[in-house]
Amino acid sequence: MGDRARLADPARLRALAATGLSTTTAVPALDRLTALANRTLGTPIALVSLVAVDNQFFPSASGLTGATAAERRAPLSHSFCKHVVLDQAPFLVTDARADNRVRNNPSVTRGGIAAYAGFPLRSPDGHVLGAFCVADRRVRSWTENEVATLGDLTTAVESEIALRQANAELRLSAQRIRTVLDTALDAFVSIDAGGRVTAWNAAAEHLFGRTAAEALGADLTGLIVPERLRSSHEAGLARVRASGTSQLAGRRLELLAVDRTGHEFPVEMTLQVSEEVDGLRFHAFIRDITDRTAAHEALERERQRLTEEQSFLQALLDSLDTGVVACDQTGRLALFSQALLRMLGSSVQPLDAQTWSETYDLFGPDGRTPLTDAETPLARAFAGELVEGQELMIAAPGLAPRRFVANGRPIDPVGGRRIGAVVALHDVTDAYRAEKLRGIQHAVAQALSEATSAHEAAAAAIAAVAEGLGWPYGEYREVTEADDGTQVLSRVSRWAAGAVPSAFPYSASVLRAGQDLAGQAWRRSTTIVAGPAASLPCAVARIALPVSSGSTVLGVITFASDTAEPPHPDTLAMLEGVCDHVGRYLERRRAEDLALALAAARRELDRIIEQINDYVWTVEVCADGTIRSIYTSPNGTGVFGDALPTDLDLGGLMAARIHPDDRSLFLDFHTSIRAGRSAEVECRVVGFDGLTRWIWTRGVTRWEDGRLFVDGICTNVTERRELTERREELFAAERQQVARLRELDGLKDELVAVVSHELRNPISAIRGYTEILLDDPALAAEHRGHAEVIERKSAQLLQIINDLLDLARLDAGHIDLRRTSLSTSRLLSDALADHWPAAVAKNLTVVTDTPGDLLLYGDPARLRQVLDNLLSNAIKYTPDGGQVTVTAVGERGGVEVRVSDTGIGIPAEQLAQLFTRFFRARTAVEHGIRGTGLGLAVTKAIVEAHAGTVTAEPGPETGTTFRVWLPGLSASALLAEPAAEPLAEPAAATAGVPAASG
Repeated sequence: MGDRARLADPARLRALAATGLSTTTAVPALDRLTALANRTLGTPIALVSLVAVDNQFFPSASGLTGATAAERRAPLSHSFCKHVVLDQAPFLVTDARADNRVRNNPSVTRGGIAAYAGFPLRSPDGHVLGAFCVADRRVRSWTENEVATLGDLTTAVESEIALRQANAELRLSAQRIRTVLDTALDAFVSIDAGGRVTAWNAAAEHLFGRTAAEALGADLTGLIVPERLRSSHEAGLARVRASGTSQLAGRRLELLAVDRTGHEFPVEMTLQVSEEVDGLRFHAFIRDITDRTAAHEALERERQRLTEEQSFLQALLDSLDTGVVACDQTGRLALFSQALLRMLGSSVQPLDAQTWSETYDLFGPDGRTPLTDAETPLARAFAGELVEGQELMIAAPGLAPRRFVANGRPIDPVGGRRIGAVVALHDVTDAYRAEKLRGIQHAVAQALSEATSAHEAAAAAIAAVAEGLGWPYGEYREVTEADDGTQVLSRVSRWAAGAVPSAFPYSASVLRAGQDLAGQAWRRSTTIVAGPAASLPCAVARIALPVSSGSTVLGVITFASDTAEPPHPDTLAMLEGVCDHVGRYLERRRAEDLALALAAARRELDRIIEQINDYVWTVEVCADGTIRSIYTSPNGTGVFGDALPTDLDLGGLMAARIHPDDRSLFLDFHTSIRAGRSAEVECRVVGFDGLTRWIWTRGVTRWEDGRLFVDGICTNVTERRELTERREELFAAERQQVARLRELDGLKDELVAVVSHELRNPISAIRGYTEILLDDPALAAEHRGHAEVIERKSAQLLQIINDLLDLARLDAGHIDLRRTSLSTSRLLSDALADHWPAAVAKNLTVVTDTPGDLLLYGDPARLRQVLDNLLSNAIKYTPDGGQVTVTAVGERGGVEVRVSDTGIGIPAEQLAQLFTRFFRARTAVEHGIRGTGLGLAVTKAIVEAHAGTVTAEPGPETGTTFRVWLPGLSASALLAEPAAEPLAEPAAATAGVPAASG
């Protein structure tokens, strides 16, 4: 920043002007200080110099002569003091002629100044305004004492300048206050602690009618306080004088005052209390509020009138069934009728008309498309549009959707700006629904009249209803008979909106009673409304309605709605009416179809009966006991040798032709028939051709209108009788053969047992000698390999012999089971530990789940044999990297052990033969896996000896699961024999066999 810019700093110049010294001709206090400086320092010149932008002026100068003394100012070109201002520091010069900073200064060259000492004069806010300096016309060195003295004098000058500045500001402030008070519109009054007036402005003169001369020094109470309130006013002053504080200070008070004429009027007063040198002072601004009070009273009357009018209008609106809503000039919702609030299911909210659609759930006429903010009738009306007949839906949460017709218009006063808009909402839900339902009923009636079949009629009715209601799905199911003879609901037609029916997989095509919504409606014979189904994601509500004829349900119609609310009762009534209509139509069509089918069936029956040899007949048992023919087969030759005459008593006719040995049988048959009981007989009849035939006759009785009818059939069973006699002869021969085979089978089992027993000793000897050879370390490698083969094969042969012996003993019942209490988990843990190396060798994962609290009562050795067979098979038949799972659970009062694998599996058709001796499954043979086919037969025999069961079934994906069920440990078993195994699973029972490993 340049020198001139620093001198022209606005803040510094404002501080300079605030001193008021630029126009002062003499300041005695400063003159005394400059004179004191000359005397003390022995200088001819002492100055108080204030530096402006272009010159410097001297409020005080001692020792100046000539024009400069008269003008008290000099240009900056002659100034030493500007260096003090610019440097903001003392400036000392001992020899001006030798100092490069000032040697060319005119004060030096022409004025003869040789030495200079100046200190900066600062304003209270720190700005350097000028300098207090001394000058000499001779060269001199300034001593420290002289410099300190000059500094002290400078401080005194700064204090004097600051004091003058403060006094000037006080005078200016007082002048401003006087001006403000004199020009204020409110009366200003001040009083001292005694209540005498000390200030009274022009507004007070005007307000109270008394001049300042009259008021000043007078008692305020007698000037402006009404007479009835003066004692209270004086008491208040006394309290303030006593306490030194006023509770009314700083508050706006509405009081009564009087003017010079005694007129009483309302005023507003703001009071301030201050503590001054001579005591308390009270200052008050007082305003006449007569007009405001009158205006306020008028406003209150107007507000009361508007409130009454608004209450009247609100009551009028609330009495209307039509919903009314209005917004104000800002577009915010301002008015709701009670009817509309009930429709919305909400309270009034201060929202913009442009944002109320989403808040109040407004939709288009379809009830699905939300209205945009600009489409709401109130927003349209507020925008200046005349709204007539706009249809919309309101779907408030928790309330049924309602349909409305809206009419609205903007509210524009004549010649004024728009002050709002109003809309009336007319609820047309019931009328719209009734009209729609009438249209649907008409469409259904027309569809039924044009249908050519029952299925076409049902499909047309579903389509008419679903399209009319805007529902996405409908279907018709008919009660039919399944293959097992039971009744089921079969889907015969369905309809879907906007997609092929396959896009809506609605439950199964065939349902049983009680299954899914349609099955429940069928079973209960009533309409059912339910929530959404996972198989139909677009549906929110579902309705199933039975189609009945009388008390019989013919079928069920099901609809899916995409709205959350249940159907309206009127809609349900219409749907039930449609179902009744469809039911009557279906019953009529069914009757017509049955009549046609009956006629066709009669023709077909006659045709079929003509083709068969059986004799079909219907007769009536008359009251006199005679038998009258109603219907007979056209051809009776194959049964009776010729056609029976139908105009005679058939009972007597047939009795005469019965073989004498069988007449008692026929008489019993005839007696039962006449008594109304169904009966059958097989006897010999002599035909009209002279041949005797075995005839089987069955008659079924029925009563119709008090008359007894019998429907029957006669069949020539002569060949069957001959075949039966021959079959009995063959059965006798077969029984003799079976007995011989059983005898041979027993001999075979005995032979196997004897041979096995006789083979066991030499095999044991072979194994013993083989072990001796293998123990010899000198045995050659080749011979050792041969010996290992002998040892392995003899072990396999010994296992086969043991299995054969076990089977023989089990079949003969000679095995004594040594039962004791067993821990299932301990038994499984021991078996798994033995088979663990084989599973690890094939990299199998073994998963176990065997709770420790399952107890058995059985032979531990035999049950271990069962587990060894199952585990060895699971490991043998499971490929490398597979999984074997062993679990035990409590089941049916016992324990079920399950062994599952992911192996090669067993063909389903061979599962029944799996436990047969020497049986090998096809999959085992195809994979080249060796075995004897005895292990599972032994397993089954041991399990059944324990009163248990063993079964096999395919695995979930691959492999086989074996289930062994064994009776649990009963209380009697616990009392009969002490436990040989621990009743609780030891902590280390499964050590070395992890729950899952590979």
